[in-house]
Amino acid sequence: MKETQFGVVIANVLSVATRGVGLFLWYFLRLIYRGEPKVIAGFVGVGLAIVLLIWLIVR
Repeated sequence: MKETQFGVVIANVLSVATRGVGLFLWYFLRLIYRGEPKVIAGFVGVGLAIVLLIWLIVR
């Protein structure tokens, strides 16, 4: 197969997305099974950051 610039970009994007999904699932399962305050605070903080970012973009 011939390597193209588009293929390289797609592979990198999918690699980053897969790592992000994996980290999310790991922390989510840790939140469910352990309920540690640091993990709960992290989820709340990230959730608020996402809501704030969406609000700033839509506004």
